[in-house]
Parts: sequence; C-alpha cells; structure tokens
Amino acid sequence: MKRLFAILVVSVSVCVACKKSSSPVTGNSVQQKDPDSTVFISATINGGSWKTDSAFGYKVKYSGNDSSTSNLLINATRTNNGGSTTISFNITRFKGPGSYPVNPPLVTATYYVGTQRHFATTGKIDVLSDTAYALRGKFSFKADTITVDNGNFDVALP
Repeated sequence: MKRLFAILVVSVSVCVACKKSSSPVTGNSVQQKDPDSTVFISATINGGSWKTDSAFGYKVKYSGNDSSTSNLLINATRTNNGGSTTISFNITRFKGPGSYPVNPPLVTATYYVGTQRHFATTGKIDVLSDTAYALRGKFSFKADTITVDNGNFDVALP
C-alpha cells in the first residue's frame, strides 16, 4: 500500500510540474532593430531595372565547436509574368564588412533566368555593414552577356 501511495504522489507531482502556464508570454521575440527596414535587392541588369523585396541572407558556420569561420549566402528571386529571375551570392570565409572580388569558387555571383545559370566571371561584392539583424552592401558583376550594375542589398539575417 505504501508503494502504491508513493507512486501516486510521484505521478501527481509530475503532472502538476508539467502543466502549461495559462498566462501570456511576457518576453519579447527576436525582432529587427529597425521596424521600418526595407529588405531588398535591386540592380540594373543590361540597362533594365531589377528589384525584389524578398531577399535572404544566411551565415553558414563551419563545422567544429570552436570555429568562428562562416560562409555568407545571399539569395533573392523576382517573379513576374515572364517567369522568375534570381540573384545569388556566395562568399566563402566571410570576415565581415569589406570588398570581396568575384573569384570562383570562393566568391561567386550568379544570375538565374528560370533554370538557366549565368556565372559571374568578374565583379565585386562590397559588404558595407553587418549587424545582428541586417547585412547591407553594393555589388556589380558580369556574367556571360549579362551586365549587372548599381546593385544594392539590404537583407535580414536569421
């Protein structure tokens, strides 16, 4: 009987301890510092204006617990009636703000028209600021017959 009573007490204690609080959460979620942020990537491509408000930046850390090295990936897609186009950047061993000349495969810029890829052979990506919430910069590159000038980006980081 004592054993049954002990099991009952432990079971009730576990159930009470696991009960979900009914009160609202009082902590703040992670928010962008600037609520009026204008996340975008824009450029002039072969003389025409290109802009999207759907742009994402990712920092991919190297494996290993003590590694502070990461790669930077930026991706933006524009969809319209004629299909989709995408601008994509990859900076291997990203070290923060600075100038990164296109140097495949370490620093790449790619322009996609649907599934057709145009890899940049010359150009540069200038990262002007890197905060906990946003990454801002400028870029230009040449890929096959495609010239991308006056590029700007402001992307949110996860």
